[in-house]
Amino acid sequence: MKTALVSVRTRFPGKRFSSIAAVLALMLVCQPTFILVADGQGQTQPIQRAAKKTMTPEQRVAHVLSRLTFGARPGDFEKVKAMGVDAFISQQLDPDSLDAGAVIARLKRLPTLGMATPVILEQYTPPKPVAVPSPVPAQSPAKATAPAQKLIGQNPVSRAPEISANPGMSATQNEMQMDTKKEDAGRMPALPAAPKPTPPPKNPQMVVTELQRAKLLRAVYSERQLFEMMVDFWENHFSIFANKDDDRYLLTSYDRDTIRPFAMGRFRDLLGATAHSPAMLFYLDNWRSSVPRPYAATKDKPAGVDGGFNENYARELMELHTLGVDGGYTQKDVQEVARCFSGWTIQKPNEQGLFLYRPGLHDDGEKIVLGHRILPGGGMADGERVLDILATHPATARFIATKLARRFISDDPPRSVIDRAAAVFLKTDGSIRETLRAIVMSPEFFSTPAYRAKMRSPFEYVAAAMRALNAETDGDRPVLDAIGRMGQPVFGRITPDGYADRADQWLSSGAMIARFNFASALATNRLKGTKIDVARLLSGVDQAKKDTVAAKFINLTVSSDLSPATRAVLTKTLQLESGPNPPAAAPSPGANVAVGYDANAAKPAAPPASPYIIELITLLIGSPEFQQR
Repeated sequence: MKTALVSVRTRFPGKRFSSIAAVLALMLVCQPTFILVADGQGQTQPIQRAAKKTMTPEQRVAHVLSRLTFGARPGDFEKVKAMGVDAFISQQLDPDSLDAGAVIARLKRLPTLGMATPVILEQYTPPKPVAVPSPVPAQSPAKATAPAQKLIGQNPVSRAPEISANPGMSATQNEMQMDTKKEDAGRMPALPAAPKPTPPPKNPQMVVTELQRAKLLRAVYSERQLFEMMVDFWENHFSIFANKDDDRYLLTSYDRDTIRPFAMGRFRDLLGATAHSPAMLFYLDNWRSSVPRPYAATKDKPAGVDGGFNENYARELMELHTLGVDGGYTQKDVQEVARCFSGWTIQKPNEQGLFLYRPGLHDDGEKIVLGHRILPGGGMADGERVLDILATHPATARFIATKLARRFISDDPPRSVIDRAAAVFLKTDGSIRETLRAIVMSPEFFSTPAYRAKMRSPFEYVAAAMRALNAETDGDRPVLDAIGRMGQPVFGRITPDGYADRADQWLSSGAMIARFNFASALATNRLKGTKIDVARLLSGVDQAKKDTVAAKFINLTVSSDLSPATRAVLTKTLQLESGPNPPAAAPSPGANVAVGYDANAAKPAAPPASPYIIELITLLIGSPEFQQR
């Protein structure tokens, strides 16, 4: 295993690189139960995970930075250690107390983020073709004037004839107009003037791309890290596929107006916002759901039924959004909930894209949902009543508590913390903030088995790498495409269940290859729009002293926590480098460098980093310890 890892060079051969990724995946699955923690003198001591029930003070700091943020930046460890872990948690639970000016300045470069949905639809959807009437045969003057004469006789006062004087014109102009019409009476009617050319529509994909970029920029640069993690959590919980037709135009408002205002508030408010969201109504087809409306037969059309109930939203509302698959609902409950939400639709999805309730499409009869009787005649309030029932249901409390504990503690969180968090959820009327506080302040959260027990998703991995190396990025397509190649396209989950929050979701050898490709491209500044400044990171460090450089990057990336296998690889890497440092080599343009990397980017103004530094960064960013959190 170690030999294979040592073989990684700056120019990664394809076959060797694939085997390295497979070995890394195996190491992630079979990670030893011990880690190495640096003591005060910089020495490392093996610590058995099961040997202690609680973390050391240094581990507590590293733990909150890896779980409550997208990753530590240079200086964050010292900052949190100085202010105290509890104070840092309280600060992150109060995002309004943190300045957002820096990230807002970056987001101003993305104009669609602030656009209302009708404006996005107007500017980014292709124009509809203008219907041009077909020419009609010419008529004789006699036939052409007869209808006009008859019309004049029928409308002596109330209706002006077609050929009449315009009071806004002079007498001469009126005469000229009337003479012209008389001359044209026997000619072929002229086609209507061609409409003025409209500006070409902007690229519709830019709407989704700017939203994806904003998500990554916030994860990398926002001071409100826990808030952004909760936005990411809820957008995965209430997942919507960005490229389902008109949802690409509706998703901007979904992020801005539906998820973000309620990400740390009351669950009922968040649930209601998603139920009213045009993006959700469109994605799960509820905008088409209506009471069936029979119609009688005509001479041209047999009898039939217009409309009908669509159960997609009703089912996912209970299975994925609230109760969970084992929450105790039945197919009859699904049908009744669908009736309650009939008439919840969208005002012209491809023109306005706004929520609209249509009473004529609603089933106003009596319904029974989970044993609760909903009286007839309730109208739109029927759906609100369902949301009240679901938001306060014990199964919902347990389902949400379990998902939050899995997100912040481990893939299989202890039942004790789930029970306490669910109780807090019910006691506080679904307060997301207080439920989250109960989890991240719990003994289970700070227990040794929870330390580095989670694996970073591709999005988290890229954001963590950017933060650890203080990267400057625009978050554009090269980076977004890299995340997609790792298996997690941003807003790209087709099914409504969201991405799984478990390590086995990301442990394929192909995903490991994509991660190492990204680490290599990032270390060599070959991602267009993204740069790292090695000289700045090593300010005050003598680059000739390889052990000192290695210690610096180990501290920046993994807080000095390394397994013996990874430490042995790094040691051999430094030993293999000898003689004067040659220029850094670019990644070979083979299968290991996927499309989207900037292989032909201009050379940076600063001199390239030494090959051993590039390799060191690549190995650390690709290491199992960095991929864990």
